[in-house]
Amino acid sequence: MLLEMLRFVRGYVRFDVCGRYPERFLNITAHHGVRLWEVERVGEGFSACMYRSDYRRIRSLARKAGVRLRVKDKRGLPSLAYSSRDRVGLVFGACAFIITVFVTSMFIWSVDISGNDKLSLTHINTLLKDNGLYVGAFKPALDAKRLADEVMIDDPDIGWMAVNIEGSYASVEIKEKAEPPKVNDITTPCNVKASRDGVILGIEAEEGSAEVIAGSGVVKGQLLVGGVITGSDGSARLVHASARVLARTKRTAEFSTPDKMTELMPTGEVGERRSAEIFGLRLPFYFASVKSPYALSDQQFFAPSPLDVRLPVGVVVERVTALELRETALDESSVKELLSKQSELYEAFTLSDCTVESRDFELLDTDGVYTLRVTYTCVEDIACTEPIGTDENTDLTKHTAPTEDER
Repeated sequence: MLLEMLRFVRGYVRFDVCGRYPERFLNITAHHGVRLWEVERVGEGFSACMYRSDYRRIRSLARKAGVRLRVKDKRGLPSLAYSSRDRVGLVFGACAFIITVFVTSMFIWSVDISGNDKLSLTHINTLLKDNGLYVGAFKPALDAKRLADEVMIDDPDIGWMAVNIEGSYASVEIKEKAEPPKVNDITTPCNVKASRDGVILGIEAEEGSAEVIAGSGVVKGQLLVGGVITGSDGSARLVHASARVLARTKRTAEFSTPDKMTELMPTGEVGERRSAEIFGLRLPFYFASVKSPYALSDQQFFAPSPLDVRLPVGVVVERVTALELRETALDESSVKELLSKQSELYEAFTLSDCTVESRDFELLDTDGVYTLRVTYTCVEDIACTEPIGTDENTDLTKHTAPTEDER
Protein backbone atom coordinates (compact mmCIF):
# COMPACT_ATOMS: atom_id res chain seq x y z
CA MET A 1 0.00 0.00 0.00
CA LEU A 2 2.76 2.44 0.95
CA LEU A 3 4.79 1.52 -2.16
CA GLU A 4 1.78 2.14 -4.39
CA MET A 5 1.27 5.57 -2.82
CA LEU A 6 4.95 6.42 -3.39
CA ARG A 7 4.70 5.42 -7.05
CA PHE A 8 1.56 7.51 -7.44
CA VAL A 9 3.21 10.59 -5.92
CA ARG A 10 6.41 10.29 -8.03
CA GLY A 11 4.54 9.34 -11.19
CA TYR A 12 5.39 6.48 -13.54
CA VAL A 13 4.94 5.34 -17.17
CA ARG A 14 3.94 2.03 -18.70
CA PHE A 15 5.89 1.36 -21.91
CA ASP A 16 6.67 -1.34 -24.49
CA VAL A 17 10.18 -2.50 -25.39
CA CYS A 18 10.71 -3.97 -28.86
CA GLY A 19 13.88 -4.91 -30.74
CA ARG A 20 16.13 -7.85 -31.53
CA TYR A 21 17.79 -7.99 -28.11
CA PRO A 22 15.41 -6.68 -25.42
CA GLU A 23 17.48 -8.46 -22.75
CA ARG A 24 20.19 -5.81 -23.31
CA PHE A 25 17.73 -3.21 -22.06
CA LEU A 26 17.24 -5.22 -18.88
CA ASN A 27 21.01 -5.26 -18.35
CA ILE A 28 21.16 -1.48 -18.82
CA THR A 29 18.41 -0.78 -16.32
CA ALA A 30 20.01 -3.11 -13.77
CA HIS A 31 23.44 -1.48 -14.30
CA HIS A 32 22.04 2.01 -13.72
CA GLY A 33 19.92 0.97 -10.72
CA VAL A 34 16.59 1.59 -12.46
CA ARG A 35 13.68 -0.30 -10.94
CA LEU A 36 11.14 -2.01 -13.20
CA TRP A 37 7.87 -3.61 -12.15
CA GLU A 38 4.89 -5.34 -13.71
CA VAL A 39 7.15 -6.80 -16.43
CA GLU A 40 5.13 -8.82 -18.97
CA ARG A 41 6.23 -10.48 -22.19
CA VAL A 42 4.60 -9.08 -25.33
CA GLY A 43 5.54 -10.82 -28.61
CA GLU A 44 9.29 -10.50 -29.13
CA GLY A 45 9.60 -7.83 -26.47
CA PHE A 46 7.98 -6.99 -23.16
CA SER A 47 6.10 -4.24 -21.33
CA ALA A 48 6.97 -2.76 -17.93
CA CYS A 49 6.55 0.23 -15.62
CA MET A 50 9.21 2.76 -14.61
CA TYR A 51 9.36 6.07 -12.71
CA ARG A 52 9.00 9.14 -14.98
CA SER A 53 12.39 10.51 -13.91
CA ASP A 54 14.15 7.22 -14.77
CA TYR A 55 12.40 6.97 -18.13
CA ARG A 56 13.81 10.31 -19.30
CA ARG A 57 17.44 9.33 -18.67
CA ILE A 58 17.17 5.74 -19.95
CA ARG A 59 15.79 6.52 -23.43
CA SER A 60 19.16 7.47 -24.95
CA LEU A 61 20.80 4.36 -23.54
CA ALA A 62 17.97 2.22 -24.92
CA ARG A 63 18.73 3.38 -28.49
CA LYS A 64 22.35 2.30 -28.09
CA ALA A 65 21.10 -1.13 -27.01
CA GLY A 66 19.14 -1.42 -30.24
CA VAL A 67 15.65 -1.37 -28.73
CA ARG A 68 12.76 1.03 -29.13
CA LEU A 69 10.58 2.32 -26.30
CA ARG A 70 6.96 3.29 -26.79
CA VAL A 71 4.92 4.86 -23.98
CA LYS A 72 1.53 3.26 -23.49
CA ASP A 73 0.27 5.21 -20.48
CA LYS A 74 1.34 7.87 -17.99
CA ARG A 75 0.08 7.60 -14.44
CA GLY A 76 0.55 9.25 -11.09
CA LEU A 77 0.19 12.66 -9.49
CA PRO A 78 2.41 14.61 -11.97
CA SER A 79 0.34 13.36 -14.92
CA LEU A 80 -2.88 14.13 -13.08
CA ALA A 81 -1.63 17.63 -12.23
CA TYR A 82 -0.57 18.28 -15.84
CA SER A 83 -3.91 17.14 -17.25
CA SER A 84 -5.66 19.41 -14.74
CA ARG A 85 -3.39 22.42 -15.31
CA ASP A 86 -6.37 24.48 -16.44
CA ARG A 87 -8.19 23.61 -13.19
CA VAL A 88 -6.07 25.40 -10.63
CA GLY A 89 -8.62 24.95 -7.85
CA LEU A 90 -8.63 21.18 -8.26
CA VAL A 91 -4.83 21.03 -8.08
CA PHE A 92 -4.70 23.24 -4.99
CA GLY A 93 -7.50 21.20 -3.41
CA ALA A 94 -5.65 17.94 -3.99
CA CYS A 95 -2.45 19.42 -2.57
CA ALA A 96 -4.34 20.77 0.43
CA PHE A 97 -5.89 17.36 1.00
CA ILE A 98 -2.51 15.62 0.93
CA ILE A 99 -1.00 18.19 3.29
CA THR A 100 -3.98 17.90 5.63
CA VAL A 101 -3.70 14.11 5.74
CA PHE A 102 0.03 14.36 6.41
CA VAL A 103 -0.38 16.95 9.18
CA THR A 104 -3.33 15.24 10.89
CA SER A 105 -1.48 11.91 10.88
CA MET A 106 0.89 13.49 13.41
CA PHE A 107 -1.91 13.70 15.98
CA ILE A 108 -3.81 11.09 17.97
CA TRP A 109 -7.19 10.32 16.42
CA SER A 110 -8.57 7.77 18.84
CA VAL A 111 -7.79 6.38 22.31
CA ASP A 112 -9.06 2.90 23.16
CA ILE A 113 -8.97 1.65 26.78
CA SER A 114 -9.31 -2.00 27.78
CA GLY A 115 -8.84 -4.11 30.88
CA ASN A 116 -10.52 -1.84 33.40
CA ASP A 117 -13.15 -3.35 35.71
CA LYS A 118 -13.58 -1.21 38.81
CA LEU A 119 -12.03 1.97 37.44
CA SER A 120 -14.33 4.09 35.25
CA LEU A 121 -13.43 5.16 31.71
CA THR A 122 -14.01 8.80 32.68
CA HIS A 123 -11.45 8.54 35.49
CA ILE A 124 -8.87 6.84 33.28
CA ASN A 125 -9.38 9.34 30.44
CA THR A 126 -8.85 12.18 32.93
CA LEU A 127 -5.57 10.63 34.13
CA LEU A 128 -4.38 10.11 30.54
CA LYS A 129 -5.29 13.67 29.56
CA ASP A 130 -3.46 15.10 32.59
CA ASN A 131 -0.36 13.25 31.39
CA GLY A 132 -0.67 14.30 27.74
CA LEU A 133 -2.61 11.50 26.00
CA TYR A 134 -5.95 12.54 24.50
CA VAL A 135 -7.65 12.86 21.13
CA GLY A 136 -5.71 15.60 19.36
CA ALA A 137 -2.41 15.10 21.25
CA PHE A 138 0.79 15.71 19.23
CA LYS A 139 2.12 12.21 18.60
CA PRO A 140 5.90 12.94 18.36
CA ALA A 141 5.76 14.53 21.84
CA LEU A 142 4.39 11.38 23.49
CA ASP A 143 6.59 8.96 25.41
CA ALA A 144 4.46 5.86 25.92
CA LYS A 145 6.68 4.31 28.63
CA ARG A 146 6.94 7.53 30.66
CA LEU A 147 3.21 8.18 30.30
CA ALA A 148 2.29 4.72 31.61
CA ASP A 149 4.65 5.10 34.58
CA GLU A 150 3.22 8.50 35.55
CA VAL A 151 -0.38 7.30 35.33
CA MET A 152 0.42 4.33 37.59
CA ILE A 153 2.02 6.74 40.07
CA ASP A 154 -1.06 8.97 40.03
CA ASP A 155 -3.44 6.05 40.68
CA PRO A 156 -2.14 3.25 42.94
CA ASP A 157 -5.14 1.09 41.98
CA ILE A 158 -3.55 0.52 38.55
CA GLY A 159 -1.12 -2.37 38.86
CA TRP A 160 0.10 -2.45 35.26
CA MET A 161 -0.39 -0.33 32.16
CA ALA A 162 0.85 -0.42 28.57
CA VAL A 163 0.37 2.33 26.00
CA ASN A 164 0.76 1.31 22.34
CA ILE A 165 0.67 3.90 19.58
CA GLU A 166 0.16 2.62 16.04
CA GLY A 167 -0.27 5.30 13.44
CA SER A 168 -2.82 7.75 14.85
CA TYR A 169 -4.41 5.14 17.09
CA ALA A 170 -3.52 4.74 20.77
CA SER A 171 -4.49 1.62 22.70
CA VAL A 172 -4.23 1.53 26.48
CA GLU A 173 -4.19 -1.82 28.29
CA ILE A 174 -4.76 -1.81 32.04
CA LYS A 175 -4.56 -4.39 34.79
CA GLU A 176 -6.00 -3.26 38.08
CA LYS A 177 -4.05 -4.00 41.25
CA ALA A 178 -5.27 -7.22 42.83
CA GLU A 179 -6.21 -7.14 46.50
CA PRO A 180 -3.83 -9.29 48.57
CA PRO A 181 -5.56 -12.38 49.94
CA LYS A 182 -6.62 -12.17 53.55
CA VAL A 183 -4.42 -14.38 55.68
CA ASN A 184 -6.08 -15.74 58.78
CA ASP A 185 -4.05 -15.51 61.95
CA ILE A 186 -3.93 -19.00 63.42
CA THR A 187 -1.09 -18.45 65.89
CA THR A 188 -2.38 -15.72 68.23
CA PRO A 189 -4.29 -17.23 71.19
CA CYS A 190 -7.90 -16.07 71.12
CA ASN A 191 -11.45 -16.84 72.22
CA VAL A 192 -14.59 -17.05 70.09
CA LYS A 193 -17.33 -14.73 71.32
CA ALA A 194 -20.85 -13.86 70.17
CA SER A 195 -21.13 -10.94 67.75
CA ARG A 196 -24.83 -10.42 68.66
CA ASP A 197 -27.67 -11.79 70.79
CA GLY A 198 -29.30 -15.02 69.68
CA VAL A 199 -30.25 -18.63 70.31
CA ILE A 200 -27.62 -21.24 69.44
CA LEU A 201 -28.71 -23.71 66.75
CA GLY A 202 -25.44 -25.52 66.29
CA ILE A 203 -21.75 -25.18 67.04
CA GLU A 204 -18.80 -26.62 65.15
CA ALA A 205 -15.63 -26.01 67.13
CA GLU A 206 -12.50 -26.68 65.06
CA GLU A 207 -10.14 -25.60 67.84
CA GLY A 208 -10.80 -24.72 71.46
CA SER A 209 -13.30 -25.82 74.12
CA ALA A 210 -17.04 -25.16 73.56
CA GLU A 211 -18.62 -23.17 76.39
CA VAL A 212 -22.25 -23.34 75.17
CA ILE A 213 -24.55 -25.98 73.70
CA ALA A 214 -27.34 -25.94 71.13
CA GLY A 215 -30.50 -24.29 72.49
CA SER A 216 -28.60 -21.87 74.73
CA GLY A 217 -29.45 -18.20 74.63
CA VAL A 218 -26.42 -15.93 74.36
CA VAL A 219 -25.82 -12.19 74.44
CA LYS A 220 -23.36 -10.10 72.49
CA GLY A 221 -19.81 -10.56 73.78
CA GLN A 222 -20.49 -13.85 75.56
CA LEU A 223 -17.79 -16.52 75.39
CA LEU A 224 -18.72 -19.32 72.98
CA VAL A 225 -15.48 -21.24 72.48
CA GLY A 226 -12.56 -20.81 74.86
CA GLY A 227 -8.97 -20.58 73.77
CA VAL A 228 -7.70 -22.33 76.92
CA ILE A 229 -7.57 -26.14 76.74
CA THR A 230 -7.00 -28.18 79.91
CA GLY A 231 -5.36 -31.56 79.61
CA SER A 232 -6.11 -34.70 81.60
CA ASP A 233 -3.17 -33.98 83.89
CA GLY A 234 -4.55 -30.55 84.76
CA SER A 235 -2.10 -28.62 82.56
CA ALA A 236 -3.50 -25.88 80.30
CA ARG A 237 -2.39 -24.38 77.02
CA LEU A 238 -3.50 -21.45 74.90
CA VAL A 239 -4.78 -22.01 71.35
CA HIS A 240 -6.28 -19.99 68.55
CA ALA A 241 -9.95 -20.91 69.00
CA SER A 242 -11.89 -21.34 65.76
CA ALA A 243 -15.55 -22.28 65.33
CA ARG A 244 -18.70 -21.83 63.28
CA VAL A 245 -21.65 -20.99 65.48
CA LEU A 246 -25.10 -20.84 63.89
CA ALA A 247 -27.72 -18.93 65.84
CA ARG A 248 -31.21 -17.56 65.32
CA THR A 249 -31.08 -13.78 65.68
CA LYS A 250 -33.42 -10.80 65.47
CA ARG A 251 -32.66 -7.66 63.51
CA THR A 252 -34.77 -4.52 63.27
CA ALA A 253 -34.51 -1.88 60.56
CA GLU A 254 -36.57 1.26 59.93
CA PHE A 255 -37.22 3.03 56.61
CA SER A 256 -38.90 6.44 56.48
CA THR A 257 -40.37 8.79 53.89
CA PRO A 258 -42.57 11.91 54.09
CA ASP A 259 -46.15 11.71 52.87
CA LYS A 260 -45.32 14.33 50.25
CA MET A 261 -42.43 14.06 47.81
CA THR A 262 -40.83 16.77 45.69
CA GLU A 263 -39.62 15.44 42.35
CA LEU A 264 -38.05 16.87 39.22
CA MET A 265 -40.39 16.11 36.33
CA PRO A 266 -39.98 16.96 32.60
CA THR A 267 -42.08 19.88 31.36
CA GLY A 268 -42.03 18.81 27.71
CA GLU A 269 -39.75 21.67 26.63
CA VAL A 270 -36.70 20.36 24.77
CA GLY A 271 -33.77 22.30 23.35
CA GLU A 272 -30.94 21.14 21.13
CA ARG A 273 -27.37 22.35 20.98
CA ARG A 274 -24.82 21.37 18.35
CA SER A 275 -21.05 21.65 18.30
CA ALA A 276 -18.35 20.64 15.86
CA GLU A 277 -15.58 18.61 17.49
CA ILE A 278 -12.16 18.60 15.84
CA PHE A 279 -9.38 16.70 17.64
CA GLY A 280 -11.11 17.16 20.99
CA LEU A 281 -11.78 20.89 20.46
CA ARG A 282 -15.49 21.80 20.48
CA LEU A 283 -16.79 24.71 18.41
CA PRO A 284 -20.49 25.48 19.09
CA PHE A 285 -22.47 26.52 16.04
CA TYR A 286 -26.10 26.08 17.14
CA PHE A 287 -27.57 27.14 20.48
CA ALA A 288 -30.96 26.37 21.98
CA SER A 289 -31.84 27.06 25.61
CA VAL A 290 -34.70 26.17 27.95
CA LYS A 291 -36.33 28.53 30.41
CA SER A 292 -36.33 26.22 33.42
CA PRO A 293 -33.37 26.43 35.89
CA TYR A 294 -33.42 22.62 36.05
CA ALA A 295 -32.54 20.58 33.00
CA LEU A 296 -31.41 17.13 31.94
CA SER A 297 -28.70 16.91 29.28
CA ASP A 298 -28.04 13.99 26.93
CA GLN A 299 -25.10 14.08 24.52
CA GLN A 300 -24.46 12.06 21.38
CA PHE A 301 -21.34 12.12 19.21
CA PHE A 302 -21.64 11.50 15.48
CA ALA A 303 -18.37 10.91 13.63
CA PRO A 304 -17.61 9.43 10.20
CA SER A 305 -16.02 5.98 10.38
CA PRO A 306 -14.81 4.88 6.95
CA LEU A 307 -13.52 1.29 6.94
CA ASP A 308 -14.34 1.11 10.67
CA VAL A 309 -11.76 3.82 11.43
CA ARG A 310 -13.27 6.51 13.65
CA LEU A 311 -12.12 9.94 12.50
CA PRO A 312 -11.34 12.63 15.11
CA VAL A 313 -13.92 15.02 13.67
CA GLY A 314 -17.66 14.97 14.13
CA VAL A 315 -20.74 16.67 15.49
CA VAL A 316 -21.85 16.64 19.12
CA VAL A 317 -25.62 16.88 19.57
CA GLU A 318 -26.78 17.80 23.07
CA ARG A 319 -30.48 17.48 23.88
CA VAL A 320 -31.58 19.51 26.89
CA THR A 321 -34.88 18.61 28.56
CA ALA A 322 -36.43 21.18 30.90
CA LEU A 323 -37.45 19.98 34.38
CA GLU A 324 -39.63 21.47 37.10
CA LEU A 325 -40.21 20.73 40.77
CA ARG A 326 -43.52 19.01 41.47
CA GLU A 327 -44.92 18.00 44.84
CA THR A 328 -46.67 14.64 44.89
CA ALA A 329 -48.84 13.36 47.74
CA LEU A 330 -48.28 9.69 48.52
CA ASP A 331 -51.08 7.36 49.53
CA GLU A 332 -50.57 4.36 51.80
CA SER A 333 -50.17 1.85 48.96
CA SER A 334 -47.49 4.00 47.26
CA VAL A 335 -45.68 4.39 50.57
CA LYS A 336 -45.70 0.64 51.17
CA GLU A 337 -44.34 -0.04 47.71
CA LEU A 338 -41.58 2.58 48.10
CA LEU A 339 -40.51 1.49 51.57
CA SER A 340 -40.72 -2.21 50.63
CA LYS A 341 -38.18 -1.62 47.88
CA GLN A 342 -35.89 0.07 50.40
CA SER A 343 -36.21 -2.92 52.72
CA GLU A 344 -35.40 -5.28 49.84
CA LEU A 345 -32.20 -3.32 49.11
CA TYR A 346 -31.28 -3.43 52.80
CA GLU A 347 -31.83 -7.18 52.86
CA ALA A 348 -29.83 -7.72 49.66
CA PHE A 349 -26.77 -5.77 50.82
CA THR A 350 -26.75 -5.77 54.64
CA LEU A 351 -28.20 -9.24 55.25
CA SER A 352 -26.42 -10.97 52.38
CA ASP A 353 -24.53 -13.28 54.79
CA CYS A 354 -27.68 -14.29 56.65
CA THR A 355 -30.58 -16.60 55.89
CA VAL A 356 -33.80 -14.66 56.50
CA GLU A 357 -36.48 -16.96 57.94
CA SER A 358 -39.26 -14.45 58.40
CA ARG A 359 -40.10 -10.74 58.25
CA ASP A 360 -42.51 -8.76 60.44
CA PHE A 361 -43.70 -5.45 58.95
CA GLU A 362 -45.19 -2.51 60.87
CA LEU A 363 -46.16 0.75 59.13
CA LEU A 364 -46.37 3.89 61.30
CA ASP A 365 -47.61 7.40 60.39
CA THR A 366 -46.21 10.12 62.62
CA ASP A 367 -46.69 13.84 61.82
CA GLY A 368 -46.71 13.34 58.05
CA VAL A 369 -43.81 10.87 58.04
CA TYR A 370 -44.35 7.22 57.21
CA THR A 371 -42.01 4.72 58.89
CA LEU A 372 -41.80 1.07 57.98
CA ARG A 373 -40.32 -1.02 60.78
CA VAL A 374 -39.18 -4.47 59.72
CA THR A 375 -38.12 -7.18 62.16
CA TYR A 376 -36.06 -9.93 60.53
CA THR A 377 -35.62 -13.39 61.98
CA CYS A 378 -32.28 -14.65 60.66
CA VAL A 379 -29.98 -17.63 60.88
CA GLU A 380 -26.34 -16.56 60.82
CA ASP A 381 -22.86 -17.30 62.06
CA ILE A 382 -22.32 -15.14 65.14
CA ALA A 383 -18.78 -16.33 65.91
CA CYS A 384 -16.10 -13.65 66.13
CA THR A 385 -12.57 -14.05 67.45
CA GLU A 386 -11.04 -11.92 70.19
CA PRO A 387 -7.37 -12.22 71.21
CA ILE A 388 -6.64 -13.30 74.75
CA GLY A 389 -4.99 -10.26 76.33
CA THR A 390 -1.81 -10.62 78.38
CA ASP A 391 -3.15 -8.12 80.92
CA GLU A 392 -5.99 -10.44 81.89
CA ASN A 393 -3.60 -12.37 84.19
CA THR A 394 -5.17 -15.62 83.10
CA ASP A 395 -4.40 -18.38 85.60
CA LEU A 396 -4.02 -21.40 83.36
CA THR A 397 -3.50 -23.82 86.25
CA LYS A 398 -6.91 -23.06 87.72
CA HIS A 399 -8.80 -23.21 84.42
CA THR A 400 -10.93 -26.29 83.97
CA ALA A 401 -13.37 -27.25 81.30
CA PRO A 402 -17.04 -26.52 82.18
CA THR A 403 -19.14 -29.40 83.38
CA GLU A 404 -22.38 -30.32 81.68
CA ASP A 405 -24.38 -28.65 84.52
CA GLU A 406 -22.35 -25.44 84.27
CA ARG A 407 -23.09 -25.29 80.55
